[in-house]
Amino acid sequence: MSVSLDACSESGRFRAVVWDVDGVLIDSEPLHLESLTAVCARHGHVFGDADNKRWLGKSFPEMWAGIPALRALGPGFEGLRAELIDYYVARVHGGMARPPAPAIVAALGARGVPQAAASSSPRPIVEANVVAVGAKRHLAATLAVDDVAAGKPAPDLYLAAVARLDVPPARCLAIEDTSTGIAAAKAAGLSVIAWPHAMTATMDFSAADFRLRALDDFDWEAMVGA
Repeated sequence: MSVSLDACSESGRFRAVVWDVDGVLIDSEPLHLESLTAVCARHGHVFGDADNKRWLGKSFPEMWAGIPALRALGPGFEGLRAELIDYYVARVHGGMARPPAPAIVAALGARGVPQAAASSSPRPIVEANVVAVGAKRHLAATLAVDDVAAGKPAPDLYLAAVARLDVPPARCLAIEDTSTGIAAAKAAGLSVIAWPHAMTATMDFSAADFRLRALDDFDWEAMVGA
């Protein structure tokens, strides 16, 4: 069942959409885990499922700061980061898209709805992801963790995105798959759709304005547009 227009914010229809990338536009979490596991193994550290669950949705600098074993690895922060980026970018592909998100991006783009992406991943990974799923040409802005002082759950990425779109935060809708991302979007003043997947389904999504099992259960035509 579609969410009705009556459930929309008091400001009326949303005028713009800001998309999280990892886990929303693209089912990238398995490849991120593979990248961390493989690169850490090169340097003698086991990065397992427990580590991944703890740091899901957060940036690599936060993960680096929170895991002493990573800081002990030979390459150092920049070296390990570069290895992770190279490993990931070499393996990302369009088959990792998370339907129907890229199709919705394209449909909104065809209607002229301003859209941006806001991701806690490094820029090379964000760019590779949005290109792989065919979303790049529909996005007016693509924000990566490199562009802001702090990644999610800080509001910086979403504040930067709405500034680039030149739309008030209250008229923007964010799409997120983690509680970390929801916290960031809400702190920036956006309304949020929570669209969890298997790896995030047990997180607390109570702060979201909408929670959907299927992204096309939302009435995009009625609720988003000029």
